[in-house]
Amino acid sequence: WSQHRRACGRCAAELREELLFKQPESSHYGDCPICFLPFPSGTNCGIYMSCCSKVICRGCNHANEMQQFEDSTERNCPFCQTPTPDTHEESVQM
Repeated sequence: WSQHRRACGRCAAELREELLFKQPESSHYGDCPICFLPFPSGTNCGIYMSCCSKVICRGCNHANEMQQFEDSTERNCPFCQTPTPDTHEESVQM
C-alpha cells in the first residue's frame, strides 16, 4: 500500500509540473515579440510602441521600465531600444 501511495504521489507531482510549465497555445491576439508568450484575451493585452510598430506585452514593458528605473537610464522601447517619446505629439511624429 505504501509503494502504491508513493507512486501515485510521484505521478500527481509530474502532472502538476507538466500543467504548470506547459506553454499556452497562441491566440488570435498574437504573441509578444520579446517573450513569445501569447497575449491574453481582452482589450488591454499589450502596449503599442509607435517607434517600431510592435505590440509589447505588459509584463515585458514593466520589466523594461523597472530595469531602466534601477539603472537610472532614459526610457527606451523594450524591442528596438529607441528613446520613448515624452509627449503624445512626439509619438505621433514617429
